[in-house]
Amino acid sequence: MGKNLITPYEALEKILGASSFVGFEIVDIYSSPGRVISEDPISRRSLPAFANSAMDGYAVKFEDIKNIPAALKVIGTIQAGDDISGLKLKEKTAYKIMTGAFIPEGADTVVEYEVTNENDGNVTILNEKKKGANIRFQGEDVKEGEVLALKGEVITPEIYARLISVGVGFVKVSRKPKVLIIATGNELAYPGENDDKYKTIDSNSFYLSEVLKKEGADVEYMGISRDNIDDFSSKLQNIDKYEFIVSSAGISEGDFDVVSNARDVLDIQWIFKGVKQKPGKPFSFGFIRNKPLFALPGNPVSSAFCTYFYILPFLRKSTGRNKFYNDNITARTLDKMFKKNNRFHFNRGLLKYNSELKTFEVSPFVTQDSHIINSIVASNCYIVVDEHVTGEIKEGSEVKCYVYNKDTIF
Repeated sequence: MGKNLITPYEALEKILGASSFVGFEIVDIYSSPGRVISEDPISRRSLPAFANSAMDGYAVKFEDIKNIPAALKVIGTIQAGDDISGLKLKEKTAYKIMTGAFIPEGADTVVEYEVTNENDGNVTILNEKKKGANIRFQGEDVKEGEVLALKGEVITPEIYARLISVGVGFVKVSRKPKVLIIATGNELAYPGENDDKYKTIDSNSFYLSEVLKKEGADVEYMGISRDNIDDFSSKLQNIDKYEFIVSSAGISEGDFDVVSNARDVLDIQWIFKGVKQKPGKPFSFGFIRNKPLFALPGNPVSSAFCTYFYILPFLRKSTGRNKFYNDNITARTLDKMFKKNNRFHFNRGLLKYNSELKTFEVSPFVTQDSHIINSIVASNCYIVVDEHVTGEIKEGSEVKCYVYNKDTIF
């Protein structure tokens, strides 16, 4: 791993440039939440289906209420859902109407109860109203046959309700990318194997699995490969069904770094080997039998950062998401930081919004060591310190923060 490493932003663009659309499938509307829309749906009906009342009140002719007060004869009541076929408003008459009820023929305005006085089958309109007041017009929200510009959006509960309301029964969505995860290391144990205290439990793979599932991937865990090429190779025999592979650890240049050492045996074509960053300097990206291979470092924080910064944007872009870059916010530091080298640093920090000052503030975690798992649990963002910045970063400095847990900000 030489001195001329590429920057994190160069690495990210190389990765995104290697992404390709995973394809689509058609699912029923009830199976669609959380999926990415790959073709704009078409509305099957107009909303509102017919003009209807926005208030409880009286359906009237505007011409009949130009001069206030106006006295009209009440000739019936219309409730929401009533069939109004054959109903017609005549001169100087009104229908009592409920919210959501269809507007009868001849009516063009609804007057709310609060500005009327009804007595003995007649109603007096006390206030002036504009023509068309309190009417929801047919197709005002969406028209039948209208294209809904939703391609590339994740189907949230709000979009889900929208699609159901306009009669969409099936949706074309991106396929769920199939991802293979494999851990490496003689020192690793599976969750629940607590007898040997000298072993490290493979938490990286399960963290990675949950993060990718949350973003819509279909994940398979291949287990732990010991630090020999034969074992590692045997776990990668059937990779054709996966969109990409993620390995954990074994990516440095040591005698037992199995991912690096398997390059020739598995014909791994590295796009880059190592990145000018902390944490996660050994992170590498390449192809194995035309399948993208993300080689994560073994340290938990390094693995978590590289997953967030590189793999998630790649996954989002491959499913056709409109927005695939990670969010960042500019904030003011509440404590000083130190940086000795010329790498990009992505320090863990806790970002909060100061409602009094109307600004974002960030507190760096007390230590930035890559093995401290609590640093990513207690934090919610990565604070960027550019490569050219060294020495003390003073309290109150403005920094860019990549947010990975938005729910904890406010």
